[in-house]
Amino acid sequence: MLQSIRNRSQGWFAWAIVILITIPFALWGIQEYVGGGREPAAATVNGVEIPQREVQRTMQMHRQRLLAALGDNADPALLDSLRLREMAREGLIENELLFQAAESAGFRISDVQLVSQIHSIPAFQEEGAFSPEAYEQALRNQGMLPGGFEPMLRRELLVEQLKRGIEESAFVTGAELDELLRLRLQRRDIGYLTLSAKDYEPNVTVSDEEIAAYYQENPRAFTKPEQVSVEYLELSIEGLASNIKADEEELHSYYDEHRNSYSKPEQRRASHILVPVDSGADDSAVAEARSKAESLVKRIREGEPFADMAREYSGDSGSAREGGDLGFFGKGVMEPAFETAAFAMKQGEVSDPVRTDFGFHIIKITEIKPGNTPAYEDIREQVAVDYRRQQAEKQFYDAAEQLANLSYEHPDSLEPAADQLGLAIKVTPLFSRQGGEGIASEAKVITAAFSQEVLEQEYNSEPIEISPVHMVVLRKKEYVPEQLQTLPEVKEKIAALLRSEKARKAAYADAEEIAQRAEKGESIEALAKAFKLTWERIESLARNQQQVNPDIAQQAFRMARPAEGKPRYTALHVGGDAVVIGLYAVHDGDPATVDSEGMEREKRAMVSVSGRTDFADVVETVKAAAEISRLDERP
Repeated sequence: MLQSIRNRSQGWFAWAIVILITIPFALWGIQEYVGGGREPAAATVNGVEIPQREVQRTMQMHRQRLLAALGDNADPALLDSLRLREMAREGLIENELLFQAAESAGFRISDVQLVSQIHSIPAFQEEGAFSPEAYEQALRNQGMLPGGFEPMLRRELLVEQLKRGIEESAFVTGAELDELLRLRLQRRDIGYLTLSAKDYEPNVTVSDEEIAAYYQENPRAFTKPEQVSVEYLELSIEGLASNIKADEEELHSYYDEHRNSYSKPEQRRASHILVPVDSGADDSAVAEARSKAESLVKRIREGEPFADMAREYSGDSGSAREGGDLGFFGKGVMEPAFETAAFAMKQGEVSDPVRTDFGFHIIKITEIKPGNTPAYEDIREQVAVDYRRQQAEKQFYDAAEQLANLSYEHPDSLEPAADQLGLAIKVTPLFSRQGGEGIASEAKVITAAFSQEVLEQEYNSEPIEISPVHMVVLRKKEYVPEQLQTLPEVKEKIAALLRSEKARKAAYADAEEIAQRAEKGESIEALAKAFKLTWERIESLARNQQQVNPDIAQQAFRMARPAEGKPRYTALHVGGDAVVIGLYAVHDGDPATVDSEGMEREKRAMVSVSGRTDFADVVETVKAAAEISRLDERP
């Protein structure tokens, strides 16, 4: 057959085969370009897609933070009930909406503002000052480059600028403040008693029939989710670097070749005052801004403090709060005109107005750090780290290709790849689709572990890129399907739940009876004595007083004012127990008793709450006007 095709491959037969082969491949390729190769979206916001990958990453980040915060008290089932995926998606939708709104409104983040923010981040500093080396190293550790980080940070700053602009424009009137103080300083005379559910449990009985019925009605409560354990090979630059040895000659040679990268270029610390004017402004607006800048320069040179002038007049709100301080920076960071002026000045000198796209800058050089190159002996450890990393980077891509090939050629074992690459086969504990610890917390790993290829066909996974310099290949080690625990296994647990629930209901029933009888005029003290309880009286209870359980105090301040001489009573659940509360009197606060400092503090707090409320309203308004499509994002 093959010989026949070969013999006829020069004529129309050959062309027919080529066409027949080409058409499906061409169509398949078109499909990939049209949509088949695109990353699935979790939502679209006014036509802008939010990738499922970003939602998954955000959800896992929130989940890991919650697990870390809860520690030993962490309950994965509780985290699942919080609907973290939906929360992550909604947060990303709101962020995209706010970014679009800020751009549409003309908000911008200048290069100076961006640099100022980067320089203020402690992770990018050494000895309290910005370090380009620390900046690049910190980003590399996260698998990022400045070209990816800086646009992301600019975007976040833009959204924050909009948020602060709304929140910080809030205000309150004197009448609103007085009314708030009357309520906040209000005090109440109350009484209460507590019926402990534990006291009722000895008298509660639970039958086998009730236990069986609860088990039948709540199967999900006693179902263990499916779990998988995987064995995996992990390849990373850090891992490769740790195994690389280097002698002094190699390190010296590396230092000599990369001496410039260890040189610390001259850095300057500057403060500035920005007089804003658009790059496209007309001549009169430019002239007005220039005149204002020149008058400020004159006042500074006559002795007025630069920092005070910056706080009052600078249009760069970020640095204005710091007296105009921009921190240290080197060449290639600021806008050309700004940089040229800054590096031509002496320490302590104040510039004439310097024009950029954002307006006129008045620059003051506050400190100069001359450039220098540290000696090899002083930075030997860093040179060794960098050398090992460079060698590891050279090895990594070849090793990654070998890992991919070997795990594909031997799909039923990781041992050939482990032997050839010198990697250890690691094993995870069992984890569910909600993830686990270590690599099992990575969304891509979870998806691969529960994929048909790994779970059912028992093949090695394709290489999974955790970051550009970190990948894993995994295969199934153990699988435990979803299973319902037997009734004998959970009988005692159910019995305890039912006893507790019955005890709570019995305690609350007595609390309601006491409250109702007291409302009808019976003595609350006599009722307490009849039920073998203690009635506690508290005079002049404040809202923030720690004298009673916060739930009791909160309910006491929710109750309607009592009629003269006739207390009000109510029953409520508090932490599983039941409580009866009596309200005797309400005493409104007097704003006149608050000094000016306290009044200002209360005003700031009220303005802050009002600002957050205004911002939440803006978010809802923008969301209502947007075209938002929420797509199925389940794996």
